Amino acid sequence: MPFHGTCLCGGIKFQVDQEPLMITCCHCSNCKKYTGAVFTTNVVFLAEFVSVTKGEDLISTYQDAAQDSGNALKRIFCSRCGSPLYNQGFGDFGRTLAVFTSALTDFGNAENEKPQIEFYTKDRTAWMHPIEGAEQARTRPDRFSNNPESKTE
Repeated sequence: MPFHGTCLCGGIKFQVDQEPLMITCCHCSNCKKYTGAVFTTNVVFLAEFVSVTKGEDLISTYQDAAQDSGNALKRIFCSRCGSPLYNQGFGDFGRTLAVFTSALTDFGNAENEKPQIEFYTKDRTAWMHPIEGAEQARTRPDRFSNNPESKTE
């Protein structure tokens, strides 16, 4: 710590001055479509500890309202190269950011830096296997809901 991140072209650089709150994978069709990958891996931090150190003028936001939860996500990306950087807006009033591990330059090589939960396992690509030890959530679990769709496996 701190952790550092950048977009593909290097026009945007950011820093995170906090240990992760959680590391997640998401297999939902929306995340797959946004990144062009079979899942996303995100490191969740409190928003107040993330700061842009270069290229603030290159930051663009896409307001993604196509979420099962009904909470629109702010998808933050580089306007020059299109690299996704982080998401904000998980129903927590913007208190956290989910930073894409692909945007972090110094994260993801330690054993303790692996996802603790996988979301939307119902949409997992058939040839992908569950991450050993990670909680498996059929959708995005609402820990206070009686909705059977939101329960973990």
